[in-house]
Amino acid sequence: MAYEHVLSPLQVNKLEIKNRVLRTAHGTNLGFGELHDDIIAYHEARAKGGVGLSMVEATGVHKSGPLTLNAFDDEIIPRYQALMARVRPHGMKMISQLNHLGAVMGNPGDRPWSASEFTLPGNLMTIAMSQEQIEIIIDAFVHGARRAMEGGLDGIEIHAAHGFLIQQFISPVTNKRDDEYGGSFENRMRFYLEILRACRKEVGPDVVMGTRVGPHNFPGGLNVDEHIEIVGRIMEEDGLIDYLNVSHGSPWNSHKVIGAMHEPTGYELEMGKHVTAVVDIPTFVTGRFRNLADADAVIARGEADMVGMARAHIADPAIVAKTIAGKEDEIRPCIGCNQGCIGGLNTAPGWNGFGRMGCVVNVAASHEDRLGEDKLPPTDTPRHVLVVGGGPAGMEAARIAALRGHRVTLAEATDKLGGTVQIARLAPNHEGIGDIVDWLDREMARLDVDVRLNQWVDGAFVKDLAPDALILATGASPRMSGIQNGMAAQTIEGTDQDHVIPTRQLLTGHHNQIGKTAMVFDEVGGYEAIGAAEFLVEQGAEVTFVTSLPAFAPRMAPAGIIKPALERLNAKGTFRLITDAWVEKFTEDSATIHSLAGGPSEDIAAETAVLITGGRPNIDLLDELDGAIEVHTIGDAHIPNFLPSAFAQGNMAGRAV
Repeated sequence: MAYEHVLSPLQVNKLEIKNRVLRTAHGTNLGFGELHDDIIAYHEARAKGGVGLSMVEATGVHKSGPLTLNAFDDEIIPRYQALMARVRPHGMKMISQLNHLGAVMGNPGDRPWSASEFTLPGNLMTIAMSQEQIEIIIDAFVHGARRAMEGGLDGIEIHAAHGFLIQQFISPVTNKRDDEYGGSFENRMRFYLEILRACRKEVGPDVVMGTRVGPHNFPGGLNVDEHIEIVGRIMEEDGLIDYLNVSHGSPWNSHKVIGAMHEPTGYELEMGKHVTAVVDIPTFVTGRFRNLADADAVIARGEADMVGMARAHIADPAIVAKTIAGKEDEIRPCIGCNQGCIGGLNTAPGWNGFGRMGCVVNVAASHEDRLGEDKLPPTDTPRHVLVVGGGPAGMEAARIAALRGHRVTLAEATDKLGGTVQIARLAPNHEGIGDIVDWLDREMARLDVDVRLNQWVDGAFVKDLAPDALILATGASPRMSGIQNGMAAQTIEGTDQDHVIPTRQLLTGHHNQIGKTAMVFDEVGGYEAIGAAEFLVEQGAEVTFVTSLPAFAPRMAPAGIIKPALERLNAKGTFRLITDAWVEKFTEDSATIHSLAGGPSEDIAAETAVLITGGRPNIDLLDELDGAIEVHTIGDAHIPNFLPSAFAQGNMAGRAV
């Protein structure tokens, strides 16, 4: 059998799991704290897709530590039952992960609870929990376990990783107590062990109970050696846990918890495998695994018994089913951009401090009952649809239209599909973004889309083809006029010089020479500027990054990729960042800039200058159409934006024609 390790069953305690594919707990916030029908539909789709074991997203056990799902009272029990009624027929087992964030986030308006008083960056100072509050939280974990059992779930997991409350008690960095819960290792472990013992007593010996642990992966944190000691102490008590789930990261390096595309497959294993090696119970690991081949290899090497694939299954719920059916090429890849999943949670947060999870490449993620492709309505009247532009928006529109039964022609002016994503993948540590257009390219062939490369489309072409509907996905061109947002009254002088170029000209090699000094001027705040700066640094240039914005690439902050990008750039020692600035002029080897807060000007050495000031939609074709044809304008041709917008608009256009 192909992938005989990952597709073999696993027994944990008395629970038989049909395969070794795991979806670790991850916040969706689809119900803003409640177990909403959207969460149920989300899990059901992954159950249908063949997943062996899923964790209900991290569940807050007490109002002092609310999460994207809360189990503060018995109202969650019938919702658990509704969830299990939908997933159980498909054979997927489900475990509830119980958690408390501690210092990371408290009840809105209150100081967070923790082991001692301290402050995380941007957060309120914590309250050092009293003995009464400690007992309240232990009791809350017990009641969380009870509710999961009464709701029909298959087990529970106690979250003691990622620098949350339990780890805040274990770590001497955050635990400065002088009572029985502080000081020695045994005392700092007391809170954790009391929770484990109380929950085991509640669920009994035959119900699966595991725990999630994880090295912090920063100097002075609870790292590998400390976790070997932590796990060893737990294992001294026979039957306390049935499995060990190992992750890593913390609030001080949160980008390590959910590593973006710059991280390789299995990036957490280097630390995690040393912790899994010290126990003789089933072990779970995670870390950007995207296919069964990689998961199978981990299990074959004996590094774990189950492999987590959370984001991969957000992107495609049917990874297991497609693999078993021999359709691995049809699996929609997670590209690790983090803009829809973790980015969605960190964008436009609701009352509980979180936004709503989505997925850039899978528009149906979190909307399965409304947008799931198994519910995509076939057309009653097949039409001929012309899509102009073969970037991600155009290809997604063509894909959906073809799935619905339309005859689709896709015209692309260049010799390759993929649009600006083909350029973006040339940036260092950003190659993975191209996986999605490679997949879309394969989908065009599978769905018999009539792809015409090197095809310029004008009004005459449209008239001769005579489609029933046209989807305009022609993208945007870089705006090099010198108009700038930060100082609208001051047009930049010298933008017409050969060494002042857009990012696409830099990355594609259509620039004669990169000088020893370079400047990137960013007014957009996206990954484009990061990619340009990193490319220049790797070419050996001394780079000054100037932006009119108050921070470095701020629109990428929700995705958790700014800090690792800055770490890579600063490691070279040739990178300088200047925020809140505008550009007066470019000369042949320098740029004159000013602070938006006033003060003297500064001349920046810049033999190469990359200008990122937004794009102008390519919509000239609209002027050639006579209005007799139905037109949908999408992607950057509609409004220059980022990949999530392109995919969503393409998907909706394919449904609308």
